Amino acid sequence: MISIIMPVWNRADMVKGAIESVLAQTFEDYELIIVDDGSDDNLEQVVKSYLSDKIILHRIPQSGVSHARNFGIQKARYPILAYLDSDNTWHPKFLETAYNTVKGTNSKYAAAYCMANRLSKNRDNGKIAISGTIGEPFSFKKLLAENYIDLNTFVHTKNLFNHTDLFDINLKRLVDWDIILRIASLTKPVFVPAVLVDYYDGIAENTISRNENLERTVNILKSKYAAQTGPFTFAHETIPYVWGDLNEKKHHNFWLHLNQQKLNTIDYSAWGYPFMLQIEPTNACNLECPLCPVGRKELKRKTQHMTFEMFKSIIDDMQDYLLFLVLWNWGEPLMNPQLPKMIRYASERDIRTVTSTNGHFLDNEDYMQQLLTSGLTTLIVAIDSLDDESYEIYRKKGSLVKAVAGLKNVVKMKKRLGSKTLINLRMVVMKQNEHELAAIRKLAHKIGVDWFSVKTLNPSCGSLAMDSDLVPTNPKYQRFEYDPQTHQRIRIDSVCRIPWEMANIFSNGDVVPCCYDFDATMKLGNIMEMPLSKMWNSLEYSRLRQKIYNQKDSVENCRNCWISFKLSKSAWFPEYLDLTTRLAFIGRIKRNVKEQLKKTPGKMIIFTLGRAVRKVSKAIYLAFTD
Repeated sequence: MISIIMPVWNRADMVKGAIESVLAQTFEDYELIIVDDGSDDNLEQVVKSYLSDKIILHRIPQSGVSHARNFGIQKARYPILAYLDSDNTWHPKFLETAYNTVKGTNSKYAAAYCMANRLSKNRDNGKIAISGTIGEPFSFKKLLAENYIDLNTFVHTKNLFNHTDLFDINLKRLVDWDIILRIASLTKPVFVPAVLVDYYDGIAENTISRNENLERTVNILKSKYAAQTGPFTFAHETIPYVWGDLNEKKHHNFWLHLNQQKLNTIDYSAWGYPFMLQIEPTNACNLECPLCPVGRKELKRKTQHMTFEMFKSIIDDMQDYLLFLVLWNWGEPLMNPQLPKMIRYASERDIRTVTSTNGHFLDNEDYMQQLLTSGLTTLIVAIDSLDDESYEIYRKKGSLVKAVAGLKNVVKMKKRLGSKTLINLRMVVMKQNEHELAAIRKLAHKIGVDWFSVKTLNPSCGSLAMDSDLVPTNPKYQRFEYDPQTHQRIRIDSVCRIPWEMANIFSNGDVVPCCYDFDATMKLGNIMEMPLSKMWNSLEYSRLRQKIYNQKDSVENCRNCWISFKLSKSAWFPEYLDLTTRLAFIGRIKRNVKEQLKKTPGKMIIFTLGRAVRKVSKAIYLAFTD
């Protein structure tokens, strides 16, 4: 069942061919909606003889082709839409082929297109002949650069318009390119390598292509979709990750997420696959942090490391879509002896990786050499205090001396190996250590890490809340806003996008919607029984998204989650510092000074000026970054 939309304006002399090509179709379960866009020729008289219960004419005041098409779409009764302009024609099997292709996708949201003959008029003798063909296999990257899909060859399920706007009435040209780009952002169109359409290029005198400026509209569209052409930037916990170019599948999948402004609340499926996953290498830990269910010995799951074989199966299943892996959850990741091997396997597939450690295993020379040469993108080392007593309030059973020594060791090793891993010294700020921020920042400078970040404390885990015990007194370092003079968080009604965008996979292979579900009470399956690609839009996953979207307050994990409370202005990260920029800045000044002083005699002059330059350049840099 297909609804065909045909806008017409003053084409009484041409419309017969288009209508008769519809009547000649081998597929007969259709309706042809002709929208007369304010014609003042004898169009109505010409069309009148064709009208029936399958061919309907609507007359509207002249409003433009996009408005006419939108009017027709709103009148359409059938679940599949096709478009035929009044100066073009279809071959007899077009609708049959289009219908079978769309249905053959077995998808609720589908699109397809075929090839078309391009027919042009010879300027010398006036004869119309085939001058080439239009259409080629689908490439989203190429579609962003130019349109190679003609609207007369394009069909799609009508329900896609539940998730994107109709034709843009503000565009005068290239409305087909715009709508196809938007539909392709929701589903990958299927290419049919057959010529089933005749496209008459500029034969009619009143075509848009003859009368509207092309360059201006091209510039409008290129500007509109500029963010989708790359390079792509994704920021995670203050650090930007950049991909200059992506292969076709990753590019299209990432674009689906970039363009997903409205969540699918009709059937609660997700567009595309996750481009980011959080994978738990292990749920074992050497510390007993008071806000962690592992540290409190309350985790009900069996303690185990994820095996390399299990990790490999996840990557093999999702490697066409993944860009980023967060390799931690509940446990100390570096306790898994196979973590470097896992990271290497992901890195070889252009997947960026970040892991976090409490710093107590950084002295293992062989392990750290494997880790720093694995392709790991970012290593976060958590050191929250330089006072033993304060340090052990949060990092219970930890050793401050060992963590600091380990950090120094890994920075030296990175330099020796020439590793590109970015080392991020992370401070979780609390009431007990907020006065130490300057000292830890200074430590970051002194040791020579690449990045320094201050993260606000999440003072709860599950139903346990320790706001009054741990939250800093300075509001700048509080994650949440509180009722005045209390530690009562302010509840808000908000939408959680996480179940549509990523998943968490525990060390035993269980899949849950987010890290707050630390005991897998909302388990969706296990990747050893069903791959994530099959699970992602399963009925169970869609039902869970529906419940989280509509009944979030009835879900305990959601009710206690940060998303249910009003964040402070500082939110998660009140401070971060790119120390690689500082070092590069100082290095450039030093090199310039040395060049200028090459002809100046006296080592003491060079030494004195060099020391002055270091102090001045550091002061300048800090003035701009603090």
